[in-house]
Amino acid sequence: MRLPSSVIFLLLLSLAAGSAHATTIVVARTNNEIVLGADSKVTDTFGNDLNRRACKILRVGNLFLAFEGLEIDRKTGFSVPELSTTALNFRPSGPVSEKISILTGFLVTELMAELSHLKTHEPETYFRKIEGGQLFLRLIVAGFEKERPLVFVRSFRALQYNPGQIGVSVIPDDCLEKCEGAVVTRFLGESDAIDGLPEETPDFWKAGLSNGVRRLIETEIAARSEYVGPPIDIVRITKSGFQWIERKPECAEINNRQKPPARPGMN
Repeated sequence: MRLPSSVIFLLLLSLAAGSAHATTIVVARTNNEIVLGADSKVTDTFGNDLNRRACKILRVGNLFLAFEGLEIDRKTGFSVPELSTTALNFRPSGPVSEKISILTGFLVTELMAELSHLKTHEPETYFRKIEGGQLFLRLIVAGFEKERPLVFVRSFRALQYNPGQIGVSVIPDDCLEKCEGAVVTRFLGESDAIDGLPEETPDFWKAGLSNGVRRLIETEIAARSEYVGPPIDIVRITKSGFQWIERKPECAEINNRQKPPARPGMN
């Protein structure tokens, strides 16, 4: 799919991450299964605990998504979950790669308007969480297509071309096929305590992917409880379907989501 010419869409493959955000999301993939897990804690833009729990894993058809960062802005109506649902249903029969392209295009277009609004009306938020090339939004999309496990990761950062022009840089980090390692992982959000842990721990995955993903998120919760908190939601995906290993009661209807915060939420 060709993106609109008005969309400034740059693929930057080797930029370092900016500041970390609250939330820990972990995906682990083998040739036969994908396990996606997320914590539940919700903080505001500045890292303050909102004393609420979020359903951070979203199902759209046979795909599962998880987000961290600038997810919802009630003032403007910007909503990554709603945009993702619309984009992934735009061509239901299309290949997953095309759906991801559509999703990326939708997000880039809406993010340029959202970032301009934030810079004008929420300058402190923009300075703290957006400006300076920080990664302000990251998402994972996972699922099977023709018995192949697919994991797509997209990270977003703002580019300031001049005082009146904000662009959006998109950084992919996918695992589609011939990925290095028997178990491939991607971590979003807080991950300092778990970076390298599976590789440094003998037989880390011996008890299975689901137990390993749970252990990783529990480790990060223990290390950064001010930003990451229980309960943990975990879904296992195979070529035959999916199974919720753990899920909060309020997430039984996965599309019923919590009321967004008054300020742009940075889960």
